Amino acid sequence: MLPSVPVVCVALLAVAATARSSRLLGSWSPFRKFRIAYPVTMVAGGVLLVFVCWLNGLGILPQRKLFREVLERWRRGEATEHLTPRRRHLVLLAVSVVGVLFAGFALTR
Repeated sequence: MLPSVPVVCVALLAVAATARSSRLLGSWSPFRKFRIAYPVTMVAGGVLLVFVCWLNGLGILPQRKLFREVLERWRRGEATEHLTPRRRHLVLLAVSVVGVLFAGFALTR
């Protein structure tokens, strides 16, 4: 059923879900400005991320070309150990994980 739905509707549902969950997470904070800024920041950041990735032709997952190449070589029975991700992709992964850990720590305190 989902493939028959227009992409715009799926994107709007994702924005609505992000805003709703961010609002609920932000409601735990005693600071009014944070409760307002948190959902706006999450939705704006997500939209900006998708837009920048779309402009650069990256998609949501920058490593998709590497994953596709590894999968094609694996299906053909070729060795894939020599294929490694780019340094900037590893940095992106590290920054994302550390950022989420800090956000999780801040939200649980």
